[in-house]
Amino acid sequence: MRNLLVLVVTSLLLCQCNSLQYTGTAPNPPLTKLAIVKNTKLHMSGMQPEVVKQVQEMGIATTLVDAPPATNEPYLTFTANWAWDLAMYLRYFKAELHQGGQVTGSVEYKTSGSDMSKFGHTDAKIRPMLRKLILGENPPPKPRAPAASMR
Repeated sequence: MRNLLVLVVTSLLLCQCNSLQYTGTAPNPPLTKLAIVKNTKLHMSGMQPEVVKQVQEMGIATTLVDAPPATNEPYLTFTANWAWDLAMYLRYFKAELHQGGQVTGSVEYKTSGSDMSKFGHTDAKIRPMLRKLILGENPPPKPRAPAASMR
């Protein structure tokens, strides 16, 4: 029985994972305006305004559109899903940058398991992803816990 308990606890600890994937490169020349395609299927009503706000904070003029532009204008599509585990948390986020009908870059975030970093403010989770996708900025490294003293 004790071995089973150790196996279960070890499995839970190993299941703590977040996945973050980037593809493509930041637009060159940098974007000055960007159309953002509305996503009416989002569970959280504040997600769309947050994406728009964060893009505008990068100094990029935004237009919220119902469908992808028919022109060669760059546009952003995104989706997000939430889950419940003691509190609501962002479980999945994907944003794609398009131009001329082609996906030029994308970012995808997934979390699962008992990783406690899944909790937290959504805006802080998506900001580094959007900045990487649109500006090419690398996310800041996660702070490490100080090493235990050997005294």
